[in-house]
Amino acid sequence: MPLTTLELKLKAENAARIQKLAKSTGVSSALLAALEESKPTRSIPEGILFPLSKPCQTVYRSLSNLVNPRSSSVAWKGHVNGVPTGFFRLPLEIREQIYGLVTGHKTVLKIPKNYYKPRPSRGRSNNGSLSLLQTCRQIYAEASGSIYTQNTFHFQNHNDFLAFAHAVNPIFLSHITSLTFDLDSILRLDGDPYDHQYPRFTVDWADGVEPQWSHVWNTIAAMDNLIELKVFLQDPGFPEWDGMQCLCLPEPEILAPLWKVKRRLGVFEVDVPWVDTTSWGILESSQDITQGAPFNLTRRGITPVARSRP
Repeated sequence: MPLTTLELKLKAENAARIQKLAKSTGVSSALLAALEESKPTRSIPEGILFPLSKPCQTVYRSLSNLVNPRSSSVAWKGHVNGVPTGFFRLPLEIREQIYGLVTGHKTVLKIPKNYYKPRPSRGRSNNGSLSLLQTCRQIYAEASGSIYTQNTFHFQNHNDFLAFAHAVNPIFLSHITSLTFDLDSILRLDGDPYDHQYPRFTVDWADGVEPQWSHVWNTIAAMDNLIELKVFLQDPGFPEWDGMQCLCLPEPEILAPLWKVKRRLGVFEVDVPWVDTTSWGILESSQDITQGAPFNLTRRGITPVARSRP
């Protein structure tokens, strides 16, 4: 349906506003537009982000507090009568090295569904880095960038990523260089095992995920400093079905949004739980989506074994 005159006018005004904001912040207009599009709409139910799910609410509050430190959090005074004091007497280059040591380097900051702020894997705690950022505004301004440029942000739910993208300052979002996903929120079981000789089960989209999945990749595609991206889709089957073949008829639709990433990344790996059906001519979905793809795809499902004739 064509847009009305009013809708066209509002669309033009919104585009102009985004362009103006992009110039003033240095954030790409594509990223700002992706964030604008992923606000709660009919395609993203309001309950997903506003109000956020419980885990997302805590992520949002924590990161919002960091982005806008309270004035009462000034524990250090960087200057007295315009003269640098204490820590701030060190050259900026030395301070930046210290910030890098404190805020982590190549640390995986997990934002899982049941935790409210980033924390590193392998048992290391990053409470110190968050406390450092809230010490005073000057330290926040100088140190916060290294958290986003030096570390990997890890998500287990696509909605948590959308909440995170809306919680942080777009400038810092654009600085992220590494993302990993270990998602259990994309797929659902769609059928029981069948054929006692070749036991299989099938998977499909989880309910309501498809439009959100598109928004996730609009945002990722506009993150210009991204270098490393790994996506692992968890198997929605049951443990007792281990070793069975898993089919995914909507594979092209699930993987199509990943093509929005136009530039070549240093690492772009995708790991899915179903078998390769591209050589199965009997399936309409048997098309190889990996040809010319910007990602390396691993289908970790079990390949059917041909039966030997008696």
